[in-house]
Amino acid sequence: MEELLLPSDGGEEDARSDSGPGDEGRAMGDRVKPFLSGTEKLRNTVRDFIKKNGLLTLSVISVLSGCTLGFMLRGTQLSTQAKIYFSFPGELLMRMLKMLILPLITSSLMSGLSSMESKACCRMGVLTVTYYLWTTFIAVIVGIILVLIIKPGVGTEMESHRLGGPS
Repeated sequence: MEELLLPSDGGEEDARSDSGPGDEGRAMGDRVKPFLSGTEKLRNTVRDFIKKNGLLTLSVISVLSGCTLGFMLRGTQLSTQAKIYFSFPGELLMRMLKMLILPLITSSLMSGLSSMESKACCRMGVLTVTYYLWTTFIAVIVGIILVLIIKPGVGTEMESHRLGGPS
């Protein structure tokens, strides 16, 4: 531990009043420097990680803040306008995902099939389309079963302006 601490001048010993029995001539600043250099190293490591993995870091922070906000606001009675404001980012994300998924799958299938030979392409194309249709069918069935079991939205009040009813 002694090798981590910086040596002190002999002339400053008289001016120090915070040195104890194990601190033979070390100022408080000299004892804190190794600790600060360790925290500075940690800070630089965290900063480098955030720079390299910025999107991941922001995603984790947003998920944690969304969960925290959701748990904190669960028991409160929010107005309709506040509910719309809080639901907007989630609806925007879901619409962007819906808009992105089908073209992404279709273009990846097309590019994969176009890079193959014609004989292998026909057989592989049929297998790929069949696999995609079956997995989609299974996902729809699982989704319907989960909706029937979980019944999301039960117990919430419906806004009449969204349903097209009288305002």
